[in-house]
Amino acid sequence: MSIVKGLSNINKRVEQDNAPRESGPKINWLKLKDGETVGLRFLQELDESSPNYNEKAGLGFLAIEHQAGGNFLRRALCTMDEEGRCFGCEQHNRDFKAGWRQKSRLYVNVLVLREGAEPEVAVLAQGNGPKSVTGWLLEYAGDAGTITGQRFKYKRTGSGQKDTSYTLTPGKFDDTVYDVTQHELFDLDTAVRDIPYEQQEAYYLGGNAGGDSDAPAKDTGTDVDW
Repeated sequence: MSIVKGLSNINKRVEQDNAPRESGPKINWLKLKDGETVGLRFLQELDESSPNYNEKAGLGFLAIEHQAGGNFLRRALCTMDEEGRCFGCEQHNRDFKAGWRQKSRLYVNVLVLREGAEPEVAVLAQGNGPKSVTGWLLEYAGDAGTITGQRFKYKRTGSGQKDTSYTLTPGKFDDTVYDVTQHELFDLDTAVRDIPYEQQEAYYLGGNAGGDSDAPAKDTGTDVDW
């Protein structure tokens, strides 16, 4: 609620606002170097209708976000649908060229298989542009019905913001359902920043409101794939 009445309620809200914020669990973002290829197994489906959907593992999702004038470190969910107002949308409407437009980004838990290293769980975060794997993966999920039924090869090509692209190559399909629950997955709700409208201006323009969650590192490809 945006209006708080009553002294006790007001004092309680002030205490909440001034309380030290605890950092959420640190996210292990999937990062590749130029030319690097890794084995990949998706640990979450993208739709509950998938025959391999596991309720305990949950779903990967597409998040609708804003960046503060294109600054990938100042990224948060668009709140227009939920709250009927959104600071990012307001800035975009004032200047369409200022880098505030809505952008979609895929978040999903994966198992990373690097030669000579132990498998590790990470979060794959990619935009929805032609250089990302998002569009291809969504089409593949629709055709195959599952993305957890096999391993993939995941490759990065390029090192700069303009020349970096990613590819996914599916391996042999496994009829045996892979037990994704044997791995401890990251809570994707902590991978995105859901900031109330009243705090958005301070956050986007340099404050710390709601900004404790780790942002994907620049070399994950999340800065080039819109």
